[in-house]
Amino acid sequence: MKISIQNIKCRDIDSYKESNRLNPFLVVKYQFFYESEPFDKVILNKITEAGVHLANSVNDKAANDSTTSRSSNRKLSNAIAGILAEYCWKNFLNSVSLNLLVKETEFKEAASQIDLETIKTKKTIEVRSSFPRNGIEFAICSPRHEFDILGPYKNDYKPDEPQKDIYLRTLFHVPTPISFLEEYKKDGFVAYLTGGATWEMMASDEIAIEKNLIPEDDINETETESTYRVVPFSRAMDCNAIYKEINNICENN
Repeated sequence: MKISIQNIKCRDIDSYKESNRLNPFLVVKYQFFYESEPFDKVILNKITEAGVHLANSVNDKAANDSTTSRSSNRKLSNAIAGILAEYCWKNFLNSVSLNLLVKETEFKEAASQIDLETIKTKKTIEVRSSFPRNGIEFAICSPRHEFDILGPYKNDYKPDEPQKDIYLRTLFHVPTPISFLEEYKKDGFVAYLTGGATWEMMASDEIAIEKNLIPEDDINETETESTYRVVPFSRAMDCNAIYKEINNICENN
């Protein structure tokens, strides 16, 4: 496993001179070598096992449908990607601090899963992932199609009542969500940690927006669009900023 940093300066890239992202965006890259590194193989096999368990815990409402096989693969892809994203964020946040900052939460049900929480203060952290086929720079810098930090579903949204304290985002550059199942077991596969947002940012109408979408990593495979609060990457904290925020929460609360 190789960990490195990429500092993306959107407006220095010819294709994104008109990007909404003005400041550099620091991304942390986790590169895995399943085929050649025994340690990576052990880690990814454990993540795969946990992903299979998670996918099987979700009721399949289309058991007799002709699309069941594809549906099952997408569900598995989302589950494994989500757990891998969680693993990378936990590893990153705990490795750059002098003290352990976060831990995993006990899985209860997919619909209300928290993912991580701070050890000292019990602040909740949601980790979401996505599969931008056009690459990491497109997802962060595109002036028209930039990705977001995904927040709460509108029906759950109350400005004075946090659903989660921190929202984090991971991106996997793969051709399709289902192709993730093959790609992550190839040498050189990369998980990009792309920053996040606080609840206060989600609650601010000056920072967050509402967007109708179907989350790519939805383990329950919702088929209809829903309205979410999101913070576009142009307004989001990068990995350095969100780490400092989480570390500050742990030290000063």
